[in-house]
Amino acid sequence: MVIYLRMTTHAAWSLTTGSIEMARPDESPTSRTAVVPSDQPDEPTIIHDLSLDGSLGGPAIDVRSLDLAGDAVIVTDLDGTIVDVNDAFVRVTGYSRQEAIGQTPRLLSSGFQDKAFYADLWDTVTSGRVWEGELIDRHRDGTLHTYHATISPVKDSAGRVTHFVAVERDISGELERRGAPGSAGLIHSDLTGSCVYANRRAATLFGAEPTALLGRGLLEALDPDDAAQFREVVGRVAETGRTHRLDVRTRQAGGGLLHVDLAPLTVSSGKTIGAVGSIEDLSERVAVHRELDRRDALIESVLDALPDEVAVAADDGTLLAVNRAWRAARGQAPEDAILAARVGDDVEAHARRGAEGGDQHAAALLEELHRRRTTGNDAGVTVTGEPSGSGATGGYAITPLAWDDGGYVLRRVTDT
Repeated sequence: MVIYLRMTTHAAWSLTTGSIEMARPDESPTSRTAVVPSDQPDEPTIIHDLSLDGSLGGPAIDVRSLDLAGDAVIVTDLDGTIVDVNDAFVRVTGYSRQEAIGQTPRLLSSGFQDKAFYADLWDTVTSGRVWEGELIDRHRDGTLHTYHATISPVKDSAGRVTHFVAVERDISGELERRGAPGSAGLIHSDLTGSCVYANRRAATLFGAEPTALLGRGLLEALDPDDAAQFREVVGRVAETGRTHRLDVRTRQAGGGLLHVDLAPLTVSSGKTIGAVGSIEDLSERVAVHRELDRRDALIESVLDALPDEVAVAADDGTLLAVNRAWRAARGQAPEDAILAARVGDDVEAHARRGAEGGDQHAAALLEELHRRRTTGNDAGVTVTGEPSGSGATGGYAITPLAWDDGGYVLRRVTDT
């Protein structure tokens, strides 16, 4: 819903567009008006009258009792000096009106956003445009909070900027709720890769406190090469408006590998102000893959140590592994259809082709595999026969694998 404020100068302010138009100087102020909700765009909801008393050397805007769903409102003059704040500002920051008035918004500065960031903000509002983005503020008690802020220039009837009005909403709690314990970590960064928010899960993944990741802390927690890549991908996300993914290494003791999904962080105007990142720990997954690779290497070395031709097949007949002797015999006995099978091939398909060509080894094996499937009998057995064109006798020994996924081991048996 678009919310408008009516000032005693008959001005209307849209919090959606940030546009403010002052009435003519010769119009006299009116009394405060009550709340009048409306669904019609040409009949704005009047929240509060803003008075002009001239006591501060210019049009002072009275916002003390203005409460926009708990949003803090700050009014400054052209030099950035605070001339008024609302009651919500006092409640959320812990600073009294007396402490705030006469100061600049640097009163809330956390030190995590650099001079270039504030220079861009100041250039935007002093040129008469609305600035919208995320700020890291430090409250009176020292706690850090992430705010979504809209800063609008106030113009008089001649189009001159006279004041700036900032509306800030604390989004720290909302962002924390999005990242429940055990879920992926959540971060927000600006367009330079500086972190403006990190939830506890993200901090845990980096082995740090959430505040340690703010500002340049996130980039400093990454391997230098990956920090440069992170900044590059943030820029790509902002430029393309699409999600991008990358894996990054952390600098914590023992190292860590994280997977990051970065999506555009946009504001109500549609402008992209940075990136929002979802972070997952890849270290455990990598450790599992390494363990599986180690076991595969062990199994392969055991198979290669066997002098007989040996292969391992899944229940469906897919060949999973063969040893060195099997691969060597393939060239020595090209007439053997079973030996011709390679990893990934269907052993039964090879046996069927061999049987059709008169290979008795293949026919016997195919018959036994069919019997095992139809009867459920998976006892070890040796099948024999005579391959076509060969004087050798023998066959294949079939030994079931004793594990949940089933399967069997084929061992070539020869008797010349």
